[in-house]
Amino acid sequence: MRRSLLLVGIVALLLGGLALSQEYTFYMITHCQPADVFWAAVYRGMELAAKQLGVKAVYLGSQTSGDVAEMVANLEMALAANPDGIAISITDPVALEPLLREAIDRGIPVVAINVADPRPEEERIPYLRYIGEDSYLTGVTQAKAVLKVFEERYGRPPKAVVYGSHEPGNIVQNIRAQGVIDTVRAAGVEKAEIVDITYDPAKAYEIMRAYLEAHPDVEYIATGNSAVAHWMVELLKEMGRLGDLDEPPVEGQVYVGAIDLDEQVVKDIIAGEVVATVDQQPFLQGYFGIVLLYLWNEGKYMPGADIATAPFLVDRSNAEEMLTLVVEYGRR
Repeated sequence: MRRSLLLVGIVALLLGGLALSQEYTFYMITHCQPADVFWAAVYRGMELAAKQLGVKAVYLGSQTSGDVAEMVANLEMALAANPDGIAISITDPVALEPLLREAIDRGIPVVAINVADPRPEEERIPYLRYIGEDSYLTGVTQAKAVLKVFEERYGRPPKAVVYGSHEPGNIVQNIRAQGVIDTVRAAGVEKAEIVDITYDPAKAYEIMRAYLEAHPDVEYIATGNSAVAHWMVELLKEMGRLGDLDEPPVEGQVYVGAIDLDEQVVKDIIAGEVVATVDQQPFLQGYFGIVLLYLWNEGKYMPGADIATAPFLVDRSNAEEMLTLVVEYGRR
């Protein structure tokens, strides 16, 4: 958070030299509502930038997490309003491409936040810049943290790994999962795959329980969300299989890795019930999404490269500090 506030402060000083007279309207379109703790941070970043710049920012998020059809409908709504810019999470490049290319052809600047178009530059949607994580590296970072724990506790990698995807339609989950899978396979794990578990805790429990019963050799559940990681902790406790870092290692225990940050997952890390999580600083994604659109409108200003906001690993070495920041600020 300190680094985030420093960056925000630097941008505010730079923008101080620009005349904040014209009011622009920018739309931020994502695949989730700000009621979710992660997207609440994105929303707060958007709000702060809009307040500092004197612009109007409209947030449109899918009611059902990851629903691409809702994103397409929200994008149509934004285009009908003829905004001065659009910031969007590109969870499905194929579905979103026609409307985004229409926006760009009409002269509406577009930046990608949180999820980029993963295709080669000559094929991808020609948005101005991407602000967010490197999804593949995020998966790699989580997997390396868990592999380190296995080496310390068992002297070997996990026997089998599963990535529980809570948003099957979101391409970023597949990219993160590939980062996990490639990393554990490079360490000698032969069995690693993705399982769609949905963002419904009851369904996620049912699907993962059935999977673990059918695949008793699984020793590492990788997740792409902090809430899902906690659900997996609760499930494994119920099954008597949770790998707890405060207890002696036992064969057959299952360890959990997470992505994103909230109070509960940090407490789980402190308790030794989640190995680690990867923070992608969503506040900055919302904040810089609006800032870049503003700068482009003011004078075609744009950074020379995408803005990376992750990965930042949170494990037991820094979890206490992160908990203080999460509780104090609501989100990092």
